[in-house]
Amino acid sequence: MAHRVTYKIALAALAALLLVLAVPGWAGQVLVYSQGPDYQNLYASQNDTSGFGANFTAYDNFTLGSATTITSVGWVGGYYNPQTAGSISGWTLSFYANNAGQPGGILSSFAIAGNGGETSLGVDLLGDPVFAYGAAVNFAASAGTQYWLSVVPDTAFPPQWGWTTSSTGDGVSYQDDPFGNRTQNPTDLAYSLYATQQTGVPEPGSLMLLGTGIVGIAGALRRKLGA
Repeated sequence: MAHRVTYKIALAALAALLLVLAVPGWAGQVLVYSQGPDYQNLYASQNDTSGFGANFTAYDNFTLGSATTITSVGWVGGYYNPQTAGSISGWTLSFYANNAGQPGGILSSFAIAGNGGETSLGVDLLGDPVFAYGAAVNFAASAGTQYWLSVVPDTAFPPQWGWTTSSTGDGVSYQDDPFGNRTQNPTDLAYSLYATQQTGVPEPGSLMLLGTGIVGIAGALRRKLGA
């Protein structure tokens, strides 16, 4: 019981801290889509730089109500097997067409140097260390069209990196394994999409902290405090 109370207090404190950190970068971006993290689980998505290569890729879908150019993406993920933080040297963010309800042909891909502004969010419900990430992209999305997104870090195994689950969205995501097999996941994945306003372009990491960090933590608090 003491652990549960401490966890609630930690989440509340973290939410307040993230709000302070995120506000300076908020003014220049519009949130156009968001699936907040629920911190329940991780789904592997990783380019293993120690020799295995692109051994897992996770995907999730989105549809926008109006046409816009997506200029930054934020997402949440963490490490497991073992539950220790790794070292990320780069990311590949890719957008795909829809093919019969699954990821189809690739439309745009962005190579992001560095760790994506990796910022700690503590641990998830399984004890995995989780982090917020963000990166600038430039993807023109049409209204009413279903697209798919993948985020894949360049990091050595062990540990494995996984994309954090979300309780919002349509309840469907996918994962490809190293052997080319595709599995449907029973949950969504945590990410947010932003478009630029004319007031300037803030730091993507700050956007992620506002868009998915606070929204996800607020949702977690509501669920836990109402239990």
